[in-house]
Amino acid sequence: MARADRFYRGVRGSAALATRPLAAGAIAAEALEPGEMRRLPFEGELLGAARVRSGFVAIPLDAFDAAALALEAEEQAAYLHLLRLSFGEGRNWCRAAKRDLMARLRLSERRLLRVLDALVEKRFARPLHRDNRGTLWRVYLPREAAGRAPGDEVLLGRAMPAALPVRAPDVPAPVRAPAPPPPPAATGPEAALACALRDARGEDGPDALGRALRDVRDLLAEGHSASRIAAAIDTVRRRAVRAAQKGQP
Repeated sequence: MARADRFYRGVRGSAALATRPLAAGAIAAEALEPGEMRRLPFEGELLGAARVRSGFVAIPLDAFDAAALALEAEEQAAYLHLLRLSFGEGRNWCRAAKRDLMARLRLSERRLLRVLDALVEKRFARPLHRDNRGTLWRVYLPREAAGRAPGDEVLLGRAMPAALPVRAPDVPAPVRAPAPPPPPAATGPEAALACALRDARGEDGPDALGRALRDVRDLLAEGHSASRIAAAIDTVRRRAVRAAQKGQP
């Protein structure tokens, strides 16, 4: 027996599959239209529609399609977990302990460090800070890694100035500026989006709607469409639900 044959191992179950000619036609499930909620029997299985309704991660398809061409297998696995911990939580960063990543990826410390170094070299991630909780990573989408903007399908938060340093105790606190005047009454889509944002945040009180309305108007002024803002509000709502579920005894 040749050496190559002795060590060859095929995919279990694939040896029994005969390659059929294209003239045989597609199976019935392949003819279903996208969104058609049906499943059809084939070889003892039901094939067809499946929709994840909760507990999912919103990640651009480029994270799979483009990153696969630039990253090795272990690098892809580490990158997807960093995406899960960052963009999966609605932000472009995450803090991850080395022991947590080692457990997720089933890698030794040496192999994990080599994989993470490759992600940094290829500009898919960048370490920014470290403390006892782990390393704070800025995680880049494939377009960002290539030096481009992330694309219209990604809704980014508003850029704000860095927070001022904490004043020394002996320095008198500055005079608080008067509260901004209430925004003008909103109607139509603005009002609906503001109410949805207030409810998604779980805020209450007389100023909650005004704050939500100002945020909605700021996003509209920056050029974001109502549909993109609604999608972002839905992400806020899901994160609040998950946080509430984790806090239950």
